Amino acid sequence: MPSFTYAAINEQGREVSGSIDAADQSAAERLLEGQDLMPLRVSQSDAKGKNTAKIALPATNAGAKRKKVSERDIIDFTKQLVTLLKAGVPILSSLETLAGQAGNPAFGETLITVATDIAAGNDFSAALNKHPKVFSELYCNAVRAGEVGGVLDEVLTRLTGVMQRDFEIRKSVKGALRYPIIVVSGMVVAFLVLVSFVVPKFAKVFEQINMELPLPTKLLIGIANIMQNYWWAIIIVVGGGVYFLKRYLATEKGQYWWDGTLLKLPIFGPLVMKTAMTRFTKMFETLSRSGLPILQIFEVVSRTIGNKVLGDALLKASEGIEHGRGVAVSLAETGLFPPLVVRMIAVGEDSGAIDEMLGNIGEYYDGEVQSTVEGLTGMIEPILTVGMGAMVIVLALAIFLPMWNMMSMAQQATGH
Repeated sequence: MPSFTYAAINEQGREVSGSIDAADQSAAERLLEGQDLMPLRVSQSDAKGKNTAKIALPATNAGAKRKKVSERDIIDFTKQLVTLLKAGVPILSSLETLAGQAGNPAFGETLITVATDIAAGNDFSAALNKHPKVFSELYCNAVRAGEVGGVLDEVLTRLTGVMQRDFEIRKSVKGALRYPIIVVSGMVVAFLVLVSFVVPKFAKVFEQINMELPLPTKLLIGIANIMQNYWWAIIIVVGGGVYFLKRYLATEKGQYWWDGTLLKLPIFGPLVMKTAMTRFTKMFETLSRSGLPILQIFEVVSRTIGNKVLGDALLKASEGIEHGRGVAVSLAETGLFPPLVVRMIAVGEDSGAIDEMLGNIGEYYDGEVQSTVEGLTGMIEPILTVGMGAMVIVLALAIFLPMWNMMSMAQQATGH
């Protein structure tokens, strides 16, 4: 069995080296990972003890099926990058190592491109900005904040936590919505079949009898007539609406409107606010501990908070700070930040322990986000169930009320 020499990072973040026997290079890497080691270099030794192979970077294969880079790919990459940076591995070597281990070839190629840009003299954040479909604006701005403050590994650690939390929140919400979505989809299909094939037949019968129809039945017949005669207009209106809405949301004005709307939603709004407060306090704390000036902190955090409305509010607050007002007072003047955040920051300013207070706020909102998600997942299903039940009742009344009236008329006509 071939022998491989390796250099790897252990659980303590230290670089270790040695040799291992394996069937091939991939098997050697898997064996190292099974020993809780992160491979940096793996090379096969020939009979004379010389290295004959190095870890391969992902090859570009035009015929290979390219997978979309997922959020899970980004989270795993960031965790591994933090481990390497804390171990003292240079950013270029770290990126090349992680590119070679990337399970997604497309992501591996992106990392190699980023490493090439850095080698050409670009900042890490600037190199990431060239790949907006892979690295989000939040990710790029957070990396820039870490570069500016000289605390890249700390910022990436906090960013990993934020991304992991967002990922889990979306996963929880999707899990809670999966069953209701299936049921609602079935109801929509049943409704379309009903108004397209069943209601028109009943409508002809009702017309022949010339009886007064109840309101639910009139509405249902009206919907059926619209769908039968103007189905093409419905498709154009819905398709055009979706298209122009996407175009509008892609603009800065549209994104601002959307972020403001999210904050006002009765169920999801509090969750959006609490998630943003977690990002704000954790990034603020990290940059403050690095010694970055407060105005520069607000300028950087305004782009990492993940909501343009709150980001603009931070910029307005920074203007107040520039004119000599305190952080808490300037945040309160925006009218957007929760009173709890303002009060605790005010206490931190008065006591000279604002960093510790920001950490406490971040921990508090971490718990609040978790409890809000649990409450949200518990609310969605019964709300949708009640809504679907009401829809079934309305449809049933629209069909059966005229039939009951017909039966009553028939009984009266026969004298029974």
